[in-house]
This record gives sequence, C-alpha cells and structure tokens, in this order.
Amino acid sequence: MPDHITHQAFEEQFPRLILSARDLPRKRLPFNILLISAILRLDPELVYREAEINDQLQRCILEFGRNLPLEHVELRRYLVDAGYLTRDRSGSSYKAQSDAGTYSFDLSLRQVDLVELIAEARAERDARKRAHTQVKSS
Repeated sequence: MPDHITHQAFEEQFPRLILSARDLPRKRLPFNILLISAILRLDPELVYREAEINDQLQRCILEFGRNLPLEHVELRRYLVDAGYLTRDRSGSSYKAQSDAGTYSFDLSLRQVDLVELIAEARAERDARKRAHTQVKSS
C-alpha cells in the first residue's frame, strides 16, 4: 500500500516547495508532492495523446517550476516511473492515475486552485517580510 498525502499536507508543503525551490527535492515526500501537482489538472478518465501530455506538463513547469532544472520530458518520465501516469506500449498515449502512484492522495486535491494557493502563500510571505523589515527599522 502506498503512503498517502492528505489535502492538508499538500496545501502546507506545495507552496513552500515552489516558492523556495532551486533544485528538485531529494526527499521522497516533497518530490512526490511536486509530481502529484503536475497531474492534478489531468482528468483520470481521459486518455491523452503524447502532445497533449507534453503541453500540460510544459504549462505546469511554466507556472510552478521556473526555478527548477526540469524539462517536460524529464517530468513525464518521473511521472511514469512513479506510477502517476501510465503509457501505452508505443508511448503515444497516456492516462493519469489517482491511486497507482508511489503515494496515494486525497482526491479533493483535484479541486485545489494551485495558482491561487501559490499566490496566497506568496502574499503571506511578503507580509511577513514587510513586518520583519518594519520591526528592524524601528
């Protein structure tokens, strides 16, 4: 049985990973949170052509992985290896898996607006910085 990532754990750790990322996480849990974030927008009922998966993963990297040394083909490989994506024998079609990956996760994560989650975390971080700067200058 795979380990499980709760909605709360994801929402606590994903923003920290994205806002402080300079390299891929080395620990299993943060790495898998990053992988899961890449498939949350994929419909597990659909079969995607390779070009469609590539487009989705490129979009994900542009939105969340700009600080990471990661290309969409590398991300796709990690997702397949971890079981979050399955690929047909020819490599031409892919399907997202909700329960077959290294970690299972709360299906409610599919409803999380990742862009908003990051924006809120960024605003909180900036407010803490401003408060800290004000205390230091007082």
